[in-house]
Amino acid sequence: MEGIKCITELPEECMSHILSLTSPRDAARSAVLSSEFRSAANSDIVWGSFLPSGFEEIISKLESPLVFSSKKDLYLHFCNGPFLLKDNTKSFWLDKATGKKCYMLGGRELSISLENVTSYWRWMPQPSSRVPAVAKLMIDCSLKIKGKMKSRMLSPSTTTRRIWWRFRRVHTSEQQQQYEEEVPHMRKDGWLELEMGSFFNDKNEDDELEMEMRNFHIRTPKSGLILEGVELRPTPTPTP
Repeated sequence: MEGIKCITELPEECMSHILSLTSPRDAARSAVLSSEFRSAANSDIVWGSFLPSGFEEIISKLESPLVFSSKKDLYLHFCNGPFLLKDNTKSFWLDKATGKKCYMLGGRELSISLENVTSYWRWMPQPSSRVPAVAKLMIDCSLKIKGKMKSRMLSPSTTTRRIWWRFRRVHTSEQQQQYEEEVPHMRKDGWLELEMGSFFNDKNEDDELEMEMRNFHIRTPKSGLILEGVELRPTPTPTP
């Protein structure tokens, strides 16, 4: 290493290894510094380190084939998701800033009380949905929805992950509104979302995450809810 006065004098493989120890955001920013940085920052060494472990298996589970020319291209494809999985009940994408896995469990992947009783719930297509069918609540006093997911499907992380319910409302009565303590957030895609909690995902692959939404006002009938599913996303990282 004697005589090297600038990092760009290092072999490209060494520069790529250094950049692979940073973050997707930092690697992308470094690409504009010089042609040497751009070549190193766009390498498969760098973007392969940002892809989740077992990404080949994820590709094999996608409903539609994914065509890509490099690992950076694949990373950006994943970030531009979500992508429906072959079981038609889950969708997958990556958080662009961190490369952490994100999932949505569709309604068919959840356990919904009385979901097969058409006077309570009806399954129907929704053009703007990521999954083939969503659940429309006709009327129910004892609303109860549960979901489960193996922790090994998520990225091992030291950050907190957030759980969001995705839904639409056909109508909301004044009686229902008085019980709403949390205000849903309107997304750009037209769906509402409500943060239900957070958790820490360590490296214990045998853990199973359980989530539940329940109506505690069982004497108050609920209706007009269209449930798409529940999202699991990493906590956003602050932009420097």
